[in-house]
Amino acid sequence: MSEYVVELLLEEMPPIDVDMIMKQLGPIVKKSLEESKIGYKSVEVFSTSRRFGFFVHGISDRQSDTIVEKKGPSQKVAYKDGKPTKAFEGFLKSNNATPKETKIVKINGIPYIFLKKERVGRLTEEVIAQIVPEIFQSLQFKKPMRYGDGKYRYVRPLHSILSLMNNRIVEFEFLGKRASNITKSHRYLGEKLEIKSASEYENVLKEKMVVIHVNAREAMIKSAISKTGLDVVKDNILVHEIALITEYPQPVIGEFRDQFLNLPEPILRTVLRHHQRTFVTHKNGKISKSFLAFQDGPTSRSENVKIGYERVINARLADADFYYKEDTSIPFEKFNDKLEGIAFQKGLGTIRDKVERIKIIAEDISKNLKIEGSDLELIKRASVLSKADLATNMIYEFPELQGVMGRIYASRTEDIRVAIALEEQYMPDGLEGEVPSDPIGAVVGLADRLDTVAANFAIGEIPSGSRDPYGLRKKVFGILRILNSFEWDLDLEKESQIVESLLEKEIPKKEFSEFFKGRLEVVLRECYSISQDATKTVLELWKSPLRARLAAQTIDKYRKSEGFDDFIVAYTRVHNISSKHDSKEYHVELFEEREKPLFTAYIESKTKIEDALDHLNYGDAFEHLRALKPFIDDYFNNVYVMATREDLRRNRLGFLKSLDELFLKFGSLSLLSK
Repeated sequence: MSEYVVELLLEEMPPIDVDMIMKQLGPIVKKSLEESKIGYKSVEVFSTSRRFGFFVHGISDRQSDTIVEKKGPSQKVAYKDGKPTKAFEGFLKSNNATPKETKIVKINGIPYIFLKKERVGRLTEEVIAQIVPEIFQSLQFKKPMRYGDGKYRYVRPLHSILSLMNNRIVEFEFLGKRASNITKSHRYLGEKLEIKSASEYENVLKEKMVVIHVNAREAMIKSAISKTGLDVVKDNILVHEIALITEYPQPVIGEFRDQFLNLPEPILRTVLRHHQRTFVTHKNGKISKSFLAFQDGPTSRSENVKIGYERVINARLADADFYYKEDTSIPFEKFNDKLEGIAFQKGLGTIRDKVERIKIIAEDISKNLKIEGSDLELIKRASVLSKADLATNMIYEFPELQGVMGRIYASRTEDIRVAIALEEQYMPDGLEGEVPSDPIGAVVGLADRLDTVAANFAIGEIPSGSRDPYGLRKKVFGILRILNSFEWDLDLEKESQIVESLLEKEIPKKEFSEFFKGRLEVVLRECYSISQDATKTVLELWKSPLRARLAAQTIDKYRKSEGFDDFIVAYTRVHNISSKHDSKEYHVELFEEREKPLFTAYIESKTKIEDALDHLNYGDAFEHLRALKPFIDDYFNNVYVMATREDLRRNRLGFLKSLDELFLKFGSLSLLSK
């Protein structure tokens, strides 16, 4: 058993690519080793900002021996006049075999040539030299680079390859570089390192200020934070991000000027955390002027790094201070006038046009949800101001503060619920994050998302595969989560028709509904832990996501109860026989006596079921549906639906179609029978 290590040394990689590499590499290596019949104990991947690779611990010295069994041509084709034909000789040559390694086997009475040959495993080093370049070539990156006059395409230009099996170099070529036992230290030291064996690789690199594992660098960062004596705001995402862009992270403590402490905290956090990747600190419950940064390399240069961080952060905060003062010198609503000059999207007008659509959609949503009085007035006001902050100087410079600055600026003159709504309209972000805390922001957020999704479908910008440039999937997830969290019964198809009328463009109905169904399925499964069967059953109810969820939860509750399967079988008979009938029309006077028990039970249950559903009481409605089961059984036992008399046949099918419609309020229940 041996130890193998391989490393690619490259130019600095973006953190998102380092993350992608770490997620892909391990499974690819394991799969490749297993397919190559190479035994191993474990695979360990590693990556820094400049290098990545993997160890294979306990790797076998050669491939496992295998038995090759292969069917060849028929005996009739393989021999002619008792002599081997060219077909037989070609079969032997392609498999590097001799006639002695073949035998005759009959299949369906026809004799065929069969090869049975023991293939001795190759040396692991030979196989490694072949499969490792394939492993590295198979990796996917966010935005690969072309270099070497366009000859090569990879995450970043490759400098060198280290490849060692114990103390021996396993040679191969990749992207114009040949593997060796040479690598480099941390960039700051600039040393060339000769690695004598795979087992010493990690320790030699660590002595030269390269910690190869992301989790070890994260531990270094957290340890350094705990020793600063500062009240550092916990930020595991930033810890991970810094670990991805460094090889030897070391802390640097700096301060910005006192005057900037008067800026709103979100501005300070954005400049420090998002723009400079520095940790925010608190003092007495508020942001303090101290910040914690991390350099990549020795502490001997910390003072210069600190000066550099302070110079950049103070300059950025000076800009922010100027923009804040400029913005607050103008009434917030005045920024709406500038929205006419900001394009929303090609084919969909300006941001001002979008605000006008949001206002109309938000009012219609409010009407359908019976929101009235002061809440309605606040929704109207929040709709008017919903995108005003996009025209401010602050958002031009710091676009990630969209919504946050809307709240900050509006809170100076507007009702606090309107101000909060301007920030909460962007919540939640897809399947992540909290939903709005107040209906005002929730309604405005719904109107905004519905407009964006429906408008894009109307102009043919429909996501396909991984292509979703306007984030429509996330927006639909947001719509579904808001409606279910607030338990709002809203018809999404009707709301989308408002966008159609405003744009005077038609939305492709099939694609639109399928898009919502796909997102609804994910929300029901992941957010509400509803079974796959129940989820599939209710997707036709996508227009009202709340009703779809309530129906699915009711089905999951009852599906393991006694008699449930028999109930579904009984209903499925109703559905199947009436599915192709095109009318719900029937006449009671044509009913024979044996048809009336089910009709009477249907009439009595229909009112109760519809009343329960009007109050979103799906449990009671389902109980009333289940009570119809014995009447359905008796009906099919005593009534021949497909009567020869056309009027009787059509009447019975019309009645069963009406009964089916009642069941369809719970979705496609017949799917459960499959």
